[in-house]
Amino acid sequence: MAEEITKILITDDDPDVRELLMEAVLSWGYQAAVAKDGEEALARLRMEKFNIVITDLMMPRMDGMALLQRINELDAEIQVVMITGYATIETALKAIQSGAYDYIAKPFRLDELMVVIKKACEWRRIISQNKELLNELRAAYAEIIQLKANIGESQPVAASAPGAVRDALNAVSFSRDSADIYKQQEYIREADRLIKNKFALKA
Repeated sequence: MAEEITKILITDDDPDVRELLMEAVLSWGYQAAVAKDGEEALARLRMEKFNIVITDLMMPRMDGMALLQRINELDAEIQVVMITGYATIETALKAIQSGAYDYIAKPFRLDELMVVIKKACEWRRIISQNKELLNELRAAYAEIIQLKANIGESQPVAASAPGAVRDALNAVSFSRDSADIYKQQEYIREADRLIKNKFALKA
């Protein structure tokens, strides 16, 4: 499968900032588009698929916080990087608690932004990979249920399945904490291995 090309939407009401960030993002090998405010950004997100949104916090019509909330409702896998002034650091931290991947305080260097974008890309890849693993685990569990129905076992398969499997299916939630998400990835892989070994399913 070909590697997905990262598309970044730059949202800022300052045309000079939009142009600067657009040139930088393109030079780093990403695809990019621009929007002048939150409403325009949201309209583009409804028409096109973007992986990352870089947005200013203070904008007319729809600010960065309102845009972040709408993005979370539209596609929670989109990683949002907030740009903020020194006077609004507290608000930026609140944005992270609300689902933003990270923030950068003005003034900032372009190389700082480049590092944040790379990390956001990796974070999105891990989240997508975890979702794929969970789907595989659910498919294996469904196969067990079907196997039980076919052979008419007297004991419920769910009761004999590894506890890790039941926990993974019932309690998995994707955290934004890096330690949690790596642990979760190992947890899902181990549950998948246990369930396949126990019931001799194809890996």
